[in-house]
Amino acid sequence: MKKKVDKIRPREDFISKEEIAALIERAEAQSLKEGDGQIIAEVIRKTVMIEQLVQEGRIPSRRKLRRLMAIPRPKDPDEKQSDA
Repeated sequence: MKKKVDKIRPREDFISKEEIAALIERAEAQSLKEGDGQIIAEVIRKTVMIEQLVQEGRIPSRRKLRRLMAIPRPKDPDEKQSDA
């Protein structure tokens, strides 16, 4: 059995629980900052994906759920320009 090793990213590349809590507070206070929109969109996308899996009867394992729910840190606008 092969071990899947591709796309392993360090934990600091993902949004922490504390950062999500702070994002929720900013959203409720209507004071979002740059990059918040990307995070919110990714959370919604992943939530819809998991809901679809459950409706199809394909309930993911804990490991897969953890991987699905990992939210990548948004790239800085400067980084996007250098990638082009």
